[in-house]
Amino acid sequence: MVRVAIVTQDDPFYVPLFFESFFSRLSDGIEVESIVELPSFDESGVELARRMFGFYGPVGFVRRGVEFAGRTALDAVGVGRYSVASVADEYGVPVERRESVNDPAFVERLRKRDVDVLLSVSAPEIFDVELLDAPNWGCLNVHTADLPNYRGMMPTFWALYHGEEEVGVTVHTMAEEIDRGEAVRRTSFPVADDDTLDDVISRGKEVGGELAARALDDIEEGRVSRSPIEGEGSYFSFPTPDERREFQHRGGELL
Repeated sequence: MVRVAIVTQDDPFYVPLFFESFFSRLSDGIEVESIVELPSFDESGVELARRMFGFYGPVGFVRRGVEFAGRTALDAVGVGRYSVASVADEYGVPVERRESVNDPAFVERLRKRDVDVLLSVSAPEIFDVELLDAPNWGCLNVHTADLPNYRGMMPTFWALYHGEEEVGVTVHTMAEEIDRGEAVRRTSFPVADDDTLDDVISRGKEVGGELAARALDDIEEGRVSRSPIEGEGSYFSFPTPDERREFQHRGGELL
């Protein structure tokens, strides 16, 4: 049995898709003992709204805001599963909210609960060395890119920005340097001509959930294959409004 704790952030659009895919494919040899939610992008609600306004622009921001409110309301009354908590509840997994996972109390809790793998799913906080060393087996991260290409933030946006016809997904061990370590599972999926960014991010989360479940099966069965993530690749930060406009000018659609 492999005991897993997961660190993530919540939204009503993408992260629940990961967990729907992940839990539906999880084998009996994997026990998810808890999910920890951190603040989105590790920033306040006002800062997050400002970031999203710059990314989507006025029209897209309003549209996204309406969708956010609608999905949040539906989730609250049990019509659909649009949050990590509602998906986790369906599978009997407890969810807690914390400001940080780097505090010594949480690190010690992982050790006391004999957690084998700490899985990072869109986690907005960089893991300290003490946290990376806490699980028995180690830490895994799911990144929607063929690492080392498109390290950093919003990899799907940058893949489409650069005209990629396929988007990669990598499950890898975590090291002190972001999006490095060793790859334990890789895959990719095609991008259709009429796909929006929203379409591709959604598909990436579903593919990532399945790939993470398979990686945990590899660990449970003792057949993990590791390959170093070598080379400089590329690194990108969150897109600026000018970069978003350039993406749209090239014919890309966000929603």
